[in-house]
Amino acid sequence: MPDLNCTYRPPVKCNGFDPRAFRWAQTMRLAVEEINQSAELLPNYTLGYKILDSCGYPLTGQRAALAVLNGLSEDDSPTCSGASPLLAVIGESGSAQSMVVSRILQPFRIPMISYFSSVIPNDDYQVKAIAQLLVHFNFTWVGLVRGDHEYGRFAVQGLLRELQGTKVCVAYQEIIPMLYNRQRTLEILQVMRSSTAKVVVVFSTEGELTPFLRDYMTQNITGIQWVASEALITASVFTASEYYPYLGGTIGFGIRKGKISGLSDYLRTVNPQMYRNNTLVKELWEALYGCDPSLSSGSLLPSCSGQETLLEQHSAYMNTSSPRVAYNVYKAVYAFAHSLHNLLLCQPGSGPFQYNSCAQSNNIYPWQLQHYLQEVTFNIAGEEVNFDLKGDSISYYDILNWQRGMGGEH
Repeated sequence: MPDLNCTYRPPVKCNGFDPRAFRWAQTMRLAVEEINQSAELLPNYTLGYKILDSCGYPLTGQRAALAVLNGLSEDDSPTCSGASPLLAVIGESGSAQSMVVSRILQPFRIPMISYFSSVIPNDDYQVKAIAQLLVHFNFTWVGLVRGDHEYGRFAVQGLLRELQGTKVCVAYQEIIPMLYNRQRTLEILQVMRSSTAKVVVVFSTEGELTPFLRDYMTQNITGIQWVASEALITASVFTASEYYPYLGGTIGFGIRKGKISGLSDYLRTVNPQMYRNNTLVKELWEALYGCDPSLSSGSLLPSCSGQETLLEQHSAYMNTSSPRVAYNVYKAVYAFAHSLHNLLLCQPGSGPFQYNSCAQSNNIYPWQLQHYLQEVTFNIAGEEVNFDLKGDSISYYDILNWQRGMGGEH
């Protein structure tokens, strides 16, 4: 997450590397390649794509959206000369970023499917589920902790609304700063330590929660029953053994998992030898192995061959046992592909647009694709995918509880 200080122009460069998000990007590539090789879905057409990094931050997401709309240079982009070269967007990885990007795309009527915002499925369903869970377990005295963003704010507002008329009372509400602030973190931890509420509901992303939990563990606070939202409950980084004494027993609702055949093998094809000039692959190797595959003399890391084998313990990148966010990415690509396929099957004189017209296959407008997207229904891995009038998918959640297995795994 880039530093934000209004006394200077914010940098575009991202801080750190997220192997989990890189896995989502590779999932998109896999889906596109599958569709391009299909003889049934979009035959004789080739999907193209561009993947940009928002760094999990609204400002950078805004820059990415404008970059893909404008092309490499604004000067080279003709204005209103025809249909947009961009038909659809898959993103974002958080509600705050999604809202910013959506507002940019809306005037151009470019459809967008989010793969990891609380809008997919609609967050109203999640807060209803969490409220029912609190009532079911007779948790009547709880604390609320949220991140300082739209996702956390709207989720807490929704939960408070759902808890009205129940026996569940809120002991405190605390906000974790988006950018790490140790003093503020210690103040929140002191509230949690001194409160008699031993159940804490958290609406946060792993970005701001990771440094918060490090301080939580350092302060040796135990005895808390965490109830986590979908943004946290499936974050593999918190399943490491050092977190278990503090987070063991955490319960929450996760995005429904699916199955993506071939994803594990596809992820293993990524290595510095195949993608020599790809900085993200270089960063992946640095994150997984702590070495520099580029053999650059100025690197602070030891050199590595680039032939290292990706191991199962590198779960942040290689964990494909129960795809959830990646499955959403996969379904989003196929949703657009099926919609585009249906658009291209339109028979002249029987189309859905003015005077029963169809879209021109060589000049498709994004709003025409959106029409088909709103009506699309298809099956993938045995699951029916479609969207309601509000643009939400059918709401399914998995209830997850963090426990230690017989072999000590989590």
